[in-house]
Amino acid sequence: MLHRLSTLASQLLVDREALLRTVHWPVLVWEAVPALAASPRRSEAGLTQTGRRPQVRSAEPLVFEVRPRPHGVGSEVTVGRGPECDIVLAEPTVSRMHARFRQEPHTGVWSVTDLESHNGTYQEGVLIVPGRAAPLFRRASLRLGSVEVLFLQACAFEQYVRSSSLPPPARLTRGG
Repeated sequence: MLHRLSTLASQLLVDREALLRTVHWPVLVWEAVPALAASPRRSEAGLTQTGRRPQVRSAEPLVFEVRPRPHGVGSEVTVGRGPECDIVLAEPTVSRMHARFRQEPHTGVWSVTDLESHNGTYQEGVLIVPGRAAPLFRRASLRLGSVEVLFLQACAFEQYVRSSSLPPPARLTRGG
């Protein structure tokens, strides 16, 4: 499922427990979403979690639940540019089938695997070897092609929202 960060942040502040129960964790946060003009022709390019195209893309950060489609098969979550992916990122540097997220059933640890993408998958700035799973814990910075996302478990998401909603620090200046 696709959410706007502002919506989830508001829900977190109003009813934390309800949000933690209703959102499927972990999530991917895409902070630098490119904004497009809201014209009918340009609205065909977009991103969704279900493969459907939204009417307008926004510069507001977006949050994707890392979960298979409702009628998907298996527990793996695919991300890429193609409509067959569970999470669709319609960006030219993202391969049609770019990467796969998987939760280890015995330990609960998540991992990401690059699916031999053209522009690579990076974790904390380090290229992930294609076909080899890289473990993900509470928080990880990922780059798929040129798209940068944050992988966040529930506790890390809460910390992220609380730290990003703080007002900027006050500047001390001398009076003249």
